[in-house]
Amino acid sequence: MKDWLLPVKDWILSHKKTALAGACALAALFVVLGIFFHQKSAPAAPQKTDSAASANQSGEIDAWGEVKYTRMEDISVDFPSIVTDVLVKEGERVTLGQQLVTLDLSEYSGNVEKLKQQLAANQAALPAATQDTAALEADIAQTQSQIARKTTEYNKGTSPDLALAQTQLDAAKRNLSNYQALYNAGGASKETLNQYKDAVTQATETLQKAKNALKDELDQLNVSLKSKQAQLAQLKLGNTANTVKQQGGVSAAQVDLDAMTAKTAKTYLKGNQIISDIKNGIVQNITVSNAAHLGVQGAPTKVLQIIDADSITVSAEVDEEFIGSVKVGEVVRIVPTSAPDASLTGTVMQIPDLAVEKDGKRVVRVLVKPDDPNGLLKPGYTADVYFTK
Repeated sequence: MKDWLLPVKDWILSHKKTALAGACALAALFVVLGIFFHQKSAPAAPQKTDSAASANQSGEIDAWGEVKYTRMEDISVDFPSIVTDVLVKEGERVTLGQQLVTLDLSEYSGNVEKLKQQLAANQAALPAATQDTAALEADIAQTQSQIARKTTEYNKGTSPDLALAQTQLDAAKRNLSNYQALYNAGGASKETLNQYKDAVTQATETLQKAKNALKDELDQLNVSLKSKQAQLAQLKLGNTANTVKQQGGVSAAQVDLDAMTAKTAKTYLKGNQIISDIKNGIVQNITVSNAAHLGVQGAPTKVLQIIDADSITVSAEVDEEFIGSVKVGEVVRIVPTSAPDASLTGTVMQIPDLAVEKDGKRVVRVLVKPDDPNGLLKPGYTADVYFTK
């Protein structure tokens, strides 16, 4: 053994540098392999990937939404007038009382004056003779007395029919109570007890029928009274020898005048101005311009529309598979497309019992009321709505 080691020893001594270099290389190889296997066996560090980002968003349902509104006012004019100035533009935001359009009302004012003169002429033509209304007035007084008496009888149950029916019902209830106690003690049959129950039911129905009959009688008396009062009023108005003929003319003239004056009794009309009667509005669909003739031959002319900006909602299209997670009253997050850095809150107002098809899918258009104090959401705009999943 020693003889075999001597040549090796001599070789190593003669090749000392070579052997040392080989040993170093071998040691370095072991170190590298050790590090490699250690890293391979160690658990991998978590990496932030796209799939992780999707998982972070899995707690929300992202729905595309369109900004809409629930209240919009059509402004039209159905009396003769001419536009002298349009003071607003399409899409302009307006406030309560703001002037929108100026009108020339000369023709309208002339028509009203003519109707007033016609009414006055018809009234002046009424003869001075009067008709006797004493009999009708006495009849009205008698009817009023009947109504008062029967109303008291109905409310207090003092009419003969009601009193009798109530007495019968009270007796039936006492009998039922007595036999109920007897039945509970085992002294009466179920069949007999049921007969007493039926008696109570019948007595109750009889009382109710009596009340209904008296109520019907009261209703008829009231209708008769109103008819007689209207007849008396008509007689007093036309209390002349020529009342039938002339009163018709007066009434017709009054109706025409009232109809004409009612045309300008609108919340959006003030003098010769069309104004906004909405606190926070948006103008759309302006259909008139300067010198336009409105209300020709009494036909209404559309002028413009005002959207109530306070009625703005978001119609969020939620996929059918997620609609079960959406609840009325739920608070949601809204991100306007026009302001992606903004985040608004909203409340689910309605979940329709109806789905529609869009892009090959079924969606439910959920109505959301936004909290938008700065007015970022405008009709026709879009937004992303995030619901809690």
